[in-house]
Amino acid sequence: MKRRRPGLQQKWGHVVNSLQGIVPSYERASSRISLFQDRRMRLEAVSFAARKDALVLDLGAGPGTMSRVVARAGGEPVLLDASRVMLRSSGFPNAVQGVFEHLPFRDGVFDGAVSGFAVRDAHDLPKALGQLSRVLKPGGRFALCDLGKPDGPFRALAVAAYLRTVPPVIGLATTGRAGLRYGSLYDTYNLVLHNSELKKLLSLSLGEVSIHETQMGGSIVAKCVRTV
Repeated sequence: MKRRRPGLQQKWGHVVNSLQGIVPSYERASSRISLFQDRRMRLEAVSFAARKDALVLDLGAGPGTMSRVVARAGGEPVLLDASRVMLRSSGFPNAVQGVFEHLPFRDGVFDGAVSGFAVRDAHDLPKALGQLSRVLKPGGRFALCDLGKPDGPFRALAVAAYLRTVPPVIGLATTGRAGLRYGSLYDTYNLVLHNSELKKLLSLSLGEVSIHETQMGGSIVAKCVRTV
């Protein structure tokens, strides 16, 4: 049986459209769904990947939440997202509409890169990581924080049960009926790689990789240095 290529593939359009419909409540509801761990995870990622005066790519920037952390750290963020609605809401001038698999930037232009709860939404994850490696300078750092999928089956099932039931309820309480679209988190979770598989793919694309798991492995911060 042919192994499925990592990424959302045909689910990509559905997920992007779902996210565009929840822009006004995106940050507030996302923080609640992460049990208020999102800020700590973003800080951990940015402290690794962003340096003062560094040019930092924010992949899947959304409304600019991660980019604001980069800016406070002294870096210069460049936002990339497929959604123009999201980018307009960010307020940042250096915002580019585009997709992970076709980054419209020169080779080796970025000192670092970050991604907050977005890499799992790649249409084709290996191709996206290949593009990221291309635009990073040798030795450039990349860090992502995101949902994780634990390797242990019981922990993976527990995280799946949480994502199937809790996000739509929180979304409904935060936004009203539009918040039910947070149910797409469960759809993406079913398609993401297990944490050990993601680490292996990141290593093949970028080189040096470590992954910090929390919340039973349901939340991760991956830290990478481009050495390949």
